[in-house]
Amino acid sequence: MEWLKIGEVARRTGLTHRTLRHYDDLGLLVPSGRSGGDYRLYAPEDLERLLSIQHLKSLGMGLEEIARALDDPGFDAGEALARHAALVEGRIAAEQDLLDRLRRLQAASGSWEEVLDTIALTERLRHPDAWVRFRAALDSPTSAPLDELLETLRYEPAPGVREVLTWAIVQHGAPALDAVVVGLADPDPEVRHQMAHVAGKMADPRAVPGLVGLLADEPEVAAKAAFSLGQIGGPDAIAALVGSLGVGGSVLRATIVTALGGLGALAVEPLLGGLGARSAAVRADAAEALGALGDPRAVPGLAGLLADTEEDVRITALMSLGAIGGDAAARAIGGVTGTPGRTGALARRLAAT
Repeated sequence: MEWLKIGEVARRTGLTHRTLRHYDDLGLLVPSGRSGGDYRLYAPEDLERLLSIQHLKSLGMGLEEIARALDDPGFDAGEALARHAALVEGRIAAEQDLLDRLRRLQAASGSWEEVLDTIALTERLRHPDAWVRFRAALDSPTSAPLDELLETLRYEPAPGVREVLTWAIVQHGAPALDAVVVGLADPDPEVRHQMAHVAGKMADPRAVPGLVGLLADEPEVAAKAAFSLGQIGGPDAIAALVGSLGVGGSVLRATIVTALGGLGALAVEPLLGGLGARSAAVRADAAEALGALGDPRAVPGLAGLLADTEEDVRITALMSLGAIGGDAAARAIGGVTGTPGRTGALARRLAAT
């Protein structure tokens, strides 16, 4: 057997005498032999163990964990590797966050004074106190890098701070719109919801296609998209909202009706088309939106629904005729006062007011 003294092991491995002695003291790598002068002597199997130690160290494992991995038959290698993989992922995420921040500073700043001012502002945007974050966004909406505002908004828990961050993002204009449109397709539904809210505040028709795509999203996201389409308006937004009448749960349906009810004269003709839909839900929602618009042009179409086969549609048409008012609406209501059931009862009540 070829024995190696500590100096030869150190020379071959690049490790220091101190490290090898430390391994010995820990019981991690105990030399198999000793010389007459009490020098450490390492056997070939000691070098194999040392190689294993170095391999496991390269995975980020600590010395105590390495000792258990080599000596404990019950040590779970898969669990240990999974734990270290998670730690590495965390470090990578932190490094990526740092890289993103450096890029944002690079894009937003020129002199070192500007860099320091921007860092101070971004630190305030990340402050644990919501009031500090609120003031940072409110006081310097265009000084804060757009990417920093968007990133802060993504994780902001306080509603009031989210709202002022939204306002600050809107102040950045066209570049902000591009980023918001990208955010409408984010994998996280909470981010899609927030970006839909920002898009509504920006009221730019270029966001309409992205918002239309969210009308089939999760209920809260879809309702926010519908609300924002109502804020933006225009033919494309109206067409999308009318096309979504009667679809989804009660919250989404109510939001779509409310959005259309605020879009004025342009929405009347498309909604009149909805009165003839095969779906009773679509007919009822179209009738309700027309009542909210209050446009007399809707009276003949609504009057036609008073003979609808579905009572809920008849009731909604009556309510909308009452909201629009005028002689033509009064005549239509008066024509069904003798109808039995809820329809006649409501007609009589409306006729008496």
